[in-house]
Amino acid sequence: MRTVSLITLSILICACSVNNKNLPDGIEVIPVEIDEVSQDASSFLEKIEIVPLETNDSSIFHRCNKVIYDQSSDLFAIYTSDQIVFTFSGNGQYIANSKKMKGQGPEDYVMVLDINFNPYLKGIDLLNPYGTIYTYSPTFELLAKRKFKPEFPLEYLMALDAENYIFTNAYIWTDQEVSFVNLKTEQATIANYEGTISGNTMSHSSFYHIGEDFYFVPSGLNYYFYRIDTKEKKLEPVMYLDFGDAEVKAEGLPGRAGGKRTDSDEERREITEDATERYQYLKYSSNMLLPLLKFFNDDYVYVYLAKTDRGYGSHFMYNRKQKKGFLIKEGEPFIMYLCFGIVDNALLSICKPDFVHRVVDRKLMPSEEIRKMEALKEDDNPVILKYYLKR
Repeated sequence: MRTVSLITLSILICACSVNNKNLPDGIEVIPVEIDEVSQDASSFLEKIEIVPLETNDSSIFHRCNKVIYDQSSDLFAIYTSDQIVFTFSGNGQYIANSKKMKGQGPEDYVMVLDINFNPYLKGIDLLNPYGTIYTYSPTFELLAKRKFKPEFPLEYLMALDAENYIFTNAYIWTDQEVSFVNLKTEQATIANYEGTISGNTMSHSSFYHIGEDFYFVPSGLNYYFYRIDTKEKKLEPVMYLDFGDAEVKAEGLPGRAGGKRTDSDEERREITEDATERYQYLKYSSNMLLPLLKFFNDDYVYVYLAKTDRGYGSHFMYNRKQKKGFLIKEGEPFIMYLCFGIVDNALLSICKPDFVHRVVDRKLMPSEEIRKMEALKEDDNPVILKYYLKR
């Protein structure tokens, strides 16, 4: 009787914990255990493979801001800090780069902040923050150049069909919102979301196309994932990362998370100062564990956690079908490199060649993969890592 009572009590406590967050009905709650470290990588990883990116005079690059992969075309696109895009096949073969298209010509692009695949034009979208979208083929022939007048400068984009897009804006001008835009009519619709506690984050994608649906994962410190309703032009919360007692609360933090719509330069200045204050506090003065990278697919959720955006962090992986979570923390059971995406059951990462041996578990690497790793040279291009999760 005592055992039954304890079980009943624990269920009630868990239920109250979730309900106290006022989560929407039907939302999927992902329990993130930040202390239960997995002891054996083979309990959740099937194998590790590497894809060296071809190194030659045309393909060599260094610091990359964003890496995306398109499964249908088996193509990597890598956007570098000097706003050049490089394309590679899924096996690492170099295809082309955009250097010849960066300039002032009629088919050239200037000042790009984001890239994304466009399956409707079978190309890569490059976003100028002031409302120009350049779409190039993987070999960088211009497929389309479309312009519109955004209300505010843009940050991230995704094509919803041949004419409709979704964008994010910088917090200094807007509240927590995204904008739906029809490029043909230039009609814009604003959709709001909630949950952002701070802008403290790392560069990553905000928009995802998974199966037949589109999703939005807010930048910064936010525990929600949203489904994009393309017909009603709104955001629906579908997933919540439950960190329990480790969740960062907005109450008591200095500054603010973001802004609000205002025409006042003075209020915008205050918003910037307050948001910077909170960002700096979380990054340098607090001891809180922050979900800096987060994404998912139908089967898995991945979260990269750290107390700052420098140095090693933790990796939480959750099997949605089996309802099981796994944690790599402080190099245990091995050092794993932060990931940028997932395809089927393979987590994707990109790493400098001389660092690869430090972020793999050789016991999970086939002999051919070990030979490829040992053949890497320090001045080679970065390497794509594939951490295969067990199904």
